[in-house]
Amino acid sequence: MSGAHTWECQLELPNDPRASYIARHTIRTALLGYAHTRELTDKAELLTSELVSNAVKHSDGPVAVRLNSRPTTIRIGVMDNHPELPTPLPCTPDQDFGRGLFLVDALADTWGRYPVAPHSRTPGWKVVWFELSVLRG
Repeated sequence: MSGAHTWECQLELPNDPRASYIARHTIRTALLGYAHTRELTDKAELLTSELVSNAVKHSDGPVAVRLNSRPTTIRIGVMDNHPELPTPLPCTPDQDFGRGLFLVDALADTWGRYPVAPHSRTPGWKVVWFELSVLRG
């Protein structure tokens, strides 16, 4: 199956520690099913897990994950009901937490965050997203 077309996958998860496992498995299955490389899939799976874990930790509502695959990039966004826009923390070797956005910043080709518009169905929410380039050989 060729990965040269556009497609998307959406997932709504409860605010539960198992949400990151479900998101990782879904992203892996979706990307490998469309013939993306294992390296791209591993990176997308790791970064999605970090963002979903952050969403579960910092919000009290459901978490939504959206994967958009285009011929040259994949974009994954995670939406939660905690309105504060996150910022990467400086990483230190003795730190047990706070590496999620540091990893996203280091491994994604680009990433960002934005509040969900107040006129939408989910005002007060935010989205944190990242993009990875799809390299074709």
